Amino acid sequence: MPSIVSPASAVSTLAITVVYWVAASIVAYVTFNRALWRGSRGWIFIGVGYMLLAVIIQYVLQQIPGLVILIRELPLILGVKDITEINALVFNLLKPYIPWLILYYGLMAGVCQEGARYFAVKDREPASALYIGYGFALIDIAVGILNSLVGVLAYSYIESSIPFTHHGLLDILLYAQYVGIAIQPLVSFLFHPGVSMFLRYMQANKRGLTGLAINIAAHTYIDSFLLYLNNALLLGLITNMSIITALLAIYFTTVITTATVLFLMGFNRVRLLH
Repeated sequence: MPSIVSPASAVSTLAITVVYWVAASIVAYVTFNRALWRGSRGWIFIGVGYMLLAVIIQYVLQQIPGLVILIRELPLILGVKDITEINALVFNLLKPYIPWLILYYGLMAGVCQEGARYFAVKDREPASALYIGYGFALIDIAVGILNSLVGVLAYSYIESSIPFTHHGLLDILLYAQYVGIAIQPLVSFLFHPGVSMFLRYMQANKRGLTGLAINIAAHTYIDSFLLYLNNALLLGLITNMSIITALLAIYFTTVITTATVLFLMGFNRVRLLH
């Protein structure tokens, strides 16, 4: 079965994604300024700086378990000469731990990003939380663009490695990626400003650690669920089309709902302090 994604269409998809997400970022900024309250550009750079730091620390911490597993089996890996066999061996060594690694990756994303957010908004003017969160969202969008590039270009390789009977499932996941591209700006510009405002309100009421725990739980759920869906087919965790379709519907619905609820909660509470 021929791939439905050619190199040209992959490049076109990436270009459309970049233009769409950049435009959405501008629309979000203008909307916040006009519909909510005008913010300082310095607040945005605070968010960008803290998010960049969080992403770097997150990436380092996320690699530790996998490296520990591979280092433990290093003599076995070094005994293999062919690069293809090495890749297969590494995959087989990590596969039993994948569910736990997925949960760990999501937790580290939550701990690092929400921990950075805690200090980014702490003791600052309550109104700044909206734009600090916007800065976090900008980096989230930038990372999303890189992930989209990898995801779209990797489709052909994944397609060639999956049995013919599973191509229908693979197509569902590809179209789900397009849905993800469509809703990513909505989620980013609701979630990050929302949890930033919510956390700042909780800090003002001496419940900052409680707010941090709630944010980490929400962030872990979103990232771990997404990682699970992204890896489910490649790892053979799910082969039933009905199940994966249901899980995708649950994911998109709950993520949009979570982001919206947290934004409204954060906005309504920070407005009381603003």
